[in-house]
Amino acid sequence: MTDPRKTPSLRWLALVLSSALLASCGGGGSDDGDTGPIPGTQQYPGGIWEGVVGSGASQRVMMGYIDPGLDGKGGEFFLARGAAGASGYDALYGRLSVNVTSVQATGVTYFSVQDGKFASALSLRGTATADKVTGKTSIISGNYSNATNTIAATGASTPFKLTYSKLNDYPGRADLIAGTYRGSGLFGGSWVFTVSPTGVLSGRVGGCQVQGSATPRAADSPVYSINMGLSGDETSCGASGTQQAGLAILRFDESNVPNGIWVFTRNATGTDNTFVLNGLADSRQVVTPSPVPLSAAGNWAGTLSLPAGTAGDTSLWGTVLPDGGLFFYTNSSFDHNALYGRLISYNNDATTNRFVTASDGVYFDRLKAATGTYYESVLIDSTLESTGTASTATRLTGTYSYPAQPGGYPTGFTMLPDPLYVLPAGKQPSVPLIVGNYRMDGAGFGGHTTSLKVETDGTITGSTSNGCLIVGKLLGNLGTGQNLYRVEAFGYLQDPKVALGNIITCELATGPSQSGSAAALFDAAGNVTGLRVLSAGLSLTGKRTHTVFVGGKL
Repeated sequence: MTDPRKTPSLRWLALVLSSALLASCGGGGSDDGDTGPIPGTQQYPGGIWEGVVGSGASQRVMMGYIDPGLDGKGGEFFLARGAAGASGYDALYGRLSVNVTSVQATGVTYFSVQDGKFASALSLRGTATADKVTGKTSIISGNYSNATNTIAATGASTPFKLTYSKLNDYPGRADLIAGTYRGSGLFGGSWVFTVSPTGVLSGRVGGCQVQGSATPRAADSPVYSINMGLSGDETSCGASGTQQAGLAILRFDESNVPNGIWVFTRNATGTDNTFVLNGLADSRQVVTPSPVPLSAAGNWAGTLSLPAGTAGDTSLWGTVLPDGGLFFYTNSSFDHNALYGRLISYNNDATTNRFVTASDGVYFDRLKAATGTYYESVLIDSTLESTGTASTATRLTGTYSYPAQPGGYPTGFTMLPDPLYVLPAGKQPSVPLIVGNYRMDGAGFGGHTTSLKVETDGTITGSTSNGCLIVGKLLGNLGTGQNLYRVEAFGYLQDPKVALGNIITCELATGPSQSGSAAALFDAAGNVTGLRVLSAGLSLTGKRTHTVFVGGKL
C-alpha cells in the first residue's frame, strides 16, 4: 500500500472556516529562537494516530487524523480526547507542520464537550520519531497548552503520545462504510445514522436529524469525507439549519469486517460547533453477489425493519417492472402506505446487482394529515441475490430514506418472491387470462368499495362507491414470462349519475393520470381468483395520487 503520509491530498476541511484557519496560522513561526536547520531525517505525519493524553489518574485515550498536506509535511489535524467524567470526547484541531522532526502548531482550538466551551490560540509542540526498521514516522509525542476558560483547563500544558495506527492499512471503499452505526453521547445522549452504498448518510445526532454524505477521500486514503446537514425544531436541535464537515475512520474486527466508526466534524455554517462520535456498527449480513446480472422484475413479499421506538405496518408487498419501476405497499384495514420509484443499476459497485433510485422516489404515509402525506426525494437502495448460479433473483434487500423520516435513519426491507403471485405451470401471461370483474371492499380509497372490469383488449373500466368512474389500459406482453402486466392511462372521473348539483363526490377526479403494474392471483388449480393494480401519477402542477387495488374476482 502506498504510504498515505507521502501522498499529497486535499485538506480534509478545506471548506470549513478556511479564512479563519489561514488567519490562525499566519503568525505560526518558531518562537524558541532556534536558528539553522534541525539535524535528522524529515518526518511525514500524515495518517491515523492512536495513543494517550495526560498522565496518572487523568490519563485518557486520544485518537485522530493528520492530513499530510501538499508536501507531506503536515496539514489540518483533528484529535479526539476522552473527556473526564463524561461519556463523550473533547476535540483538539488546527493545522500543524513538521520541520524535520520538530512538530508544531499554533492557533489550535480546543472544544470541551462537558461544558460546550471553546478555547482558542493554543499551541502544540512535539517530536516525530521514525521506526528503526521501516524508517517511517511511527511516534508523535509532545504537549499542548492549557485549554483556558473551559472545564478541561488544567493550568498547565498537557502531554500526549501517539502511535501510527494499523487502521492506516485499510483502504477507503464505499462498500466498507455502508452500514448503520450508533453510539451514546454526553450524559446519555445518543446518535444513529446509516450510510448507503452510494454514500448517502441519514440519521439522528441527539435531537437533530441529519442528512448528508460519507464517501472515500481517495483510493489510497483510509479516511472518508463526511458532510452533515442538521435539522429539527429549535427546542430539540439548537444547531438546526447548520452544516457540519469533517472525516470518518472505520474500525475493524479480526475478520476485517467494519465493527465501529469514529466521526470528527466541525461546523461549515452557523455558530461554532464540533462533533466527535465514537460508535459501533450494526451486525452486517454478508451478501454474496450473483455471478450473473439479475433482474428485479417480479412480484415480491417481505417485511420492514422499522427504526427502534417506532410502530407501524411491517408486512410489505409489491412489484418491480422490467424497466425498474418499483411499487411496494403495506397492508391496513383502512388504507395503505406506499413506496414507489424507478430503480437504476448502480454501476460503480463491484456487482451489477445493486440498484438505487436517483433520490426521486416517493413515500406515502397514510397516517399523516387528514388524507395522508407524500414525501419526495426518497432514496431507495437495494441489492439482489440469487442462490447458486441461477439467473433469477431469490432475495431483494435494501433501505429507503427521506429527509423528514421518523427515527432519523433509513428503514430496511427484506423481500422474497411472492408465492401468491407465481404464474402456474403451463400458463403464459396474457390479457385474456385475466379478463373479468373484480372488487375490493373498502380497504382503500378512504373506505370506499371499488370495482374493476378487464376487457379482452385490456381496457379497464370500473367505479367506486363514492361516485368515481375508473378508466385505464392493461398491457400483457412485457417479455418477462412472469405474472406481471403494465397499466397505463389509469384514472378517475366523476360519475355524472351520482353528482349532486355542483358538489363533486369523487375526490380523485381531479388527479393526474396514473401508470404502474398489475398481477393476477391464482388458486391451487391455476384459476384466476383476484387482481392487483399498483399505480401512481404526477401532474404538471405537482399534484400526486396513487392506487392500491387488491380485489377478488366475482
